[in-house]
Amino acid sequence: MLLLHNLHTGFKETNTCLHQNIDLRIGAGKVTLLVGPNGVGKSVFLKTLCGLLPALDGTVKIDGLNIHQVDAEKRAMLCSIMLSTPPAIDLMSVQELVLSGRQRFLHQWRNPTAEDNLAVTDAMKKSNIEQYAQTNFGKLSDGIKQKTMLARCLAQKSQLILLDEPLAFLDYPSRNDFLELMMQIAETEQRNIVYSSHDLALSLQHCHHVIALEYQRFAFHESADSCTALCRT
Repeated sequence: MLLLHNLHTGFKETNTCLHQNIDLRIGAGKVTLLVGPNGVGKSVFLKTLCGLLPALDGTVKIDGLNIHQVDAEKRAMLCSIMLSTPPAIDLMSVQELVLSGRQRFLHQWRNPTAEDNLAVTDAMKKSNIEQYAQTNFGKLSDGIKQKTMLARCLAQKSQLILLDEPLAFLDYPSRNDFLELMMQIAETEQRNIVYSSHDLALSLQHCHHVIALEYQRFAFHESADSCTALCRT
């Protein structure tokens, strides 16, 4: 379960508050779409949910644990994030990068176990990147890079998966397949998934809830059916 209480997001160093007084409860097994205009703070919101940015006030709890008060290993168990731009990594294969999502299991630099390898293989299969397993990550297209970062999130086996503009580098068939996979994973594995997107026509068909952000405004919609007007904005 994802629980936000009186959450304020923004930048502490400049004392800039983007959104405030956010109260929200989302049960396990749900996909939530995050929408809003460019520059409104969607990325800041997602980074605050996973602990990459501090909350200005309030709490973010995943399965009852405050994401900003746990150590890095516990945080990795609770949450994974795929950023909007693929990382600049040139010296790792796709398989090695996906395996890095298992870091919380690899104590004291031990070798990967059969369970680790199975998680990596399964994640690459779900993301349809098995054929690139031994390819240098830096030589891939941006679309395949994003699929690789998704596989890394899946291999991490965290309760909450956050995806910042995951459709940006994908063609339409791949976008549809990607979102179908997100719905399947959420429902079969009872994970929470929150993703941002500007492709509203497609994304509203692949979510249970919608969070709409405007500057200093926050709205939560229980179902996508109540958000069809967003497609015209």
